[in-house]
Amino acid sequence: MMKKLIYLSFLLPLAGNAQITVIKPSAKQATAFAIVTDNQTYANTKEAMHLYKDAVQADGLATYLIHGDFQTPDQVKDEIIKVYKECPSLEGVVLVGDIPIALVRNAQHMTTAFKMNEKSFPWPESSVPTDRFYDDLHLKFEYLKQDSVNPQHHYYKLTEDSPQHLNPTFYSARIKYPEKKGGDKYQAIAAYLKKAAAAKADKSNKLDQVFSFNGGSYNSDCLIVWMDDEKAYMENFPLAFGREMGFKHWNFRMRHPMKYYLFDELQRTNLDVFMFHEHGMPTGQLINDELACTSLEDRYKMLKSTLYNAVVGHTKEGESTDKRRIQMQEKRHVTETFFKDLDNPEWWAADSTHYADERIVTEDLMKRNLKTNAKFIMFDACYNGSFHEEDYIAGQYIFNDGQTLVAQGNTRNVLQDRWTIEMIGLMSHGVRAGQYNRIIASLEGHLFGDPTLRFAPIEANTWSVDMTLRKNDKAYWEGLLNSKYADIQSLAMRMLADLDTDKKMSAKFLEMYRTTPFNTTRMEAVKLLSRYKDGSFTEVLKESVNDAYELTARLSANYVAFNGDESLIPYVVEGMIEHNERLRVQMGIQKALSLFPKDKVLKAVDDFYAKVDRVNEEDEKARVLRGLNNGYKNDAKNHTLAMDKNATENKRIMAIRTVRNYTAHVNVDDYLNLIRDEANPLEVRVVMTEALGWFTQSVKSPYIVSELKKYQNASLPEDLRLEIEQTINRLTF
Repeated sequence: MMKKLIYLSFLLPLAGNAQITVIKPSAKQATAFAIVTDNQTYANTKEAMHLYKDAVQADGLATYLIHGDFQTPDQVKDEIIKVYKECPSLEGVVLVGDIPIALVRNAQHMTTAFKMNEKSFPWPESSVPTDRFYDDLHLKFEYLKQDSVNPQHHYYKLTEDSPQHLNPTFYSARIKYPEKKGGDKYQAIAAYLKKAAAAKADKSNKLDQVFSFNGGSYNSDCLIVWMDDEKAYMENFPLAFGREMGFKHWNFRMRHPMKYYLFDELQRTNLDVFMFHEHGMPTGQLINDELACTSLEDRYKMLKSTLYNAVVGHTKEGESTDKRRIQMQEKRHVTETFFKDLDNPEWWAADSTHYADERIVTEDLMKRNLKTNAKFIMFDACYNGSFHEEDYIAGQYIFNDGQTLVAQGNTRNVLQDRWTIEMIGLMSHGVRAGQYNRIIASLEGHLFGDPTLRFAPIEANTWSVDMTLRKNDKAYWEGLLNSKYADIQSLAMRMLADLDTDKKMSAKFLEMYRTTPFNTTRMEAVKLLSRYKDGSFTEVLKESVNDAYELTARLSANYVAFNGDESLIPYVVEGMIEHNERLRVQMGIQKALSLFPKDKVLKAVDDFYAKVDRVNEEDEKARVLRGLNNGYKNDAKNHTLAMDKNATENKRIMAIRTVRNYTAHVNVDDYLNLIRDEANPLEVRVVMTEALGWFTQSVKSPYIVSELKKYQNASLPEDLRLEIEQTINRLTF
């Protein structure tokens, strides 16, 4: 017999005489969770809302339900903070319906790739929609204004005296209906909540059915990247690699078009996790590149499509295509007959279908009423999680009649060379989706749906709860460093690193890199050592830049670029020459070497060839040197422009902004002198100061901080003073 649950509630005043209702948990649990929604959504989904609340509570989380007439993000945040103060074991929140959206400025360093000039571009484009406003209570924000078009959107500035690194206090997710899907959004939200509640009844589903797909042009289409991912997946999802088929690893090259085969896989009722590694936009996913031309007929079709589209694309509205057509005939040496279908609507329809087949767009999902059934879907593409828009891909995947419960996506563009599957295997051990997402957070990355989703663990454990209750228990996490599971070793290191305020554990993490049997744990050790900027970080990079796991080598090459220790040069040169099949690693290495002193790099190249025997050695060495010299020429040109007082201010600023990606350690004194020199325009000095904030892992970082601190107390323009304060805070993490 089910016990009747008693709901405890009370009312609090809000601005504008609005009221807020807090329904407290009806049962005590070790950790807590909060559902936050607006009054109208609550009124229209009340039954489903309480079904979901009760199901989450029965699944082990003391659950609050808060609803109100929220006008600003601050009002929402205030209520979440009250719950957190009352219950410090709050592990997560979900924002349901029309909860105000914070668009954050002055925090692009917390994103993986987004770098847009906030002074040149409109605020809606140059700000980052993010729920880190709600879940990272360490951060400090200044309210700027409400959007003039969309009253749900509010702009905030990350203050200069705020912590400058993400460390979410608890996890969060959104359940927000994509308005362009049409229909009754409250009915759709209620249906989703009932689906999520019903799914809690299955306590036995283990994470043993996994699908991974790499789309066209992703990671330079490097097959080594795609192949080496499986090294990680075997550690993340051990149950999927049994005797029966539990893991599928597809690549866009396998079919053209691929999307219809993906639709079949997405509808599999037994699928647990589906990972899209691809390029994207708010309402679309790039699945295939253009079909490879393996026959004369294919080549003819591609040429025809290319030239037809070029003619039409260069013809102004209202003009005849004749002029451009004739120009194209002469330029490409084709006959008039070649263009016989230029005005044929049937040809254009077929051409349009051909290109449409290379993408998945929201219209595809709606027209087919596609039922996606993977419980968790990752979109590591740009913009697929743009919940601030009227339509977004991630929302379409949770709001359908299938069993998808959680989607992970980004509100802005994201870096390709990032660790998109870091510790995803925690979900194999029963860790809730929200807990996993919290520890890999970026400013633009979000969960959509029920963040309390969890799979039955491989073996019984309390790790999901321990991430909240025992986060400060150093001895406990040290005891898990020898776990037989890769992601638990990685989690233990991460928890210890977060506790290591005295920066004393780098030697231990270096030891873990050298002794762990797991590829992904080695990668985690390198990532954590990047926090330390000491000898252990340098030592690990000497080894990891040529690591057996491609991702570790790739990200290590990027770390080398940002670190700049010259003792690393020979190891990077070795990777450049010995492992040139790793396309993305090569990109990182070329960038890194361009930031070191040219004479020392060229000597390392000579030293390498002096001790090896290679076929066509002279030709190969000449190619290597040409590539390096081209990089040095480009960097020198950019540096000269940045320093040139006779150049226009805009051109200098554009050159300085590239320093954020190309941290030329050898030029640090020039950068500091530019900031000190009052003859330079104020905005040039401010932008240069901001660029120095990207030297977070540099061997020059302590020097930069010491020099800026000398200058900090001088009589400075306010904009420059604030930028210096923020850069110091960024570099002293």
